[in-house]
Amino acid sequence: MHLPGTPSLVFLAYLFAVLPWMALRSARRFRQVREGSAAQPLPPRETIWTTTLVLSGSLLVLAWLTGRGFGYPFFAVPALGLREIAAAAVALGASFALRALLRATRTEDERRQMAVYRIAPRTPRDWTLWTCAVLVASVAEETAYRGVGMSILWFALGNPWLAALLCATAFALAHWVQGWKSAAMIFAMALVMHGLVEYTETLVLAIVVHAVYDFVAGYQIARDARRFWSGSL
Repeated sequence: MHLPGTPSLVFLAYLFAVLPWMALRSARRFRQVREGSAAQPLPPRETIWTTTLVLSGSLLVLAWLTGRGFGYPFFAVPALGLREIAAAAVALGASFALRALLRATRTEDERRQMAVYRIAPRTPRDWTLWTCAVLVASVAEETAYRGVGMSILWFALGNPWLAALLCATAFALAHWVQGWKSAAMIFAMALVMHGLVEYTETLVLAIVVHAVYDFVAGYQIARDARRFWSGSL
């Protein structure tokens, strides 16, 4: 085992402690609001998406600064042919298959209570902030979890399989606000994306797949939310 340098250790602490803690805190806040025991209501959707955008941007900056310290090739594309594009298509299809499987396990009432439906964008400003957040998060999360974080753990542990499992776990925990079922699906999706990055040797296709998935899933969630909620939060 090799001990990473201080910047890498700080980055891992952010991935494995700070972000999961923030997600757990948000999940508790949403649960209290849903149960009527919260001291304060949820902030406006505009505030939530602005905060998400800022956090994603901060993650990207931190990943960029950390990765630059050991020469990580962020957006290198060694080869891009039919094989790589086919792999990206398979990864995207697998992601939607996992989403369909998860959706089949939930009742409409269960989905109605989920945080992602309550904060789904409605106004033009909501949609603008949400779109920016999705784009930045797609780059930031792939860079942080499948790129820099994976490289640090692979170096430290000497085992790419264990490194991928740990990164996928941290990624799932960072999305805990969506509930444990979603976290389990996100863990599986993270492993798919790790496989895509390893197979194609680039983060670029993973970023594109991530963004396409989030946009399609987000529009589906917003469509359902319009049926669920007639008023404002």
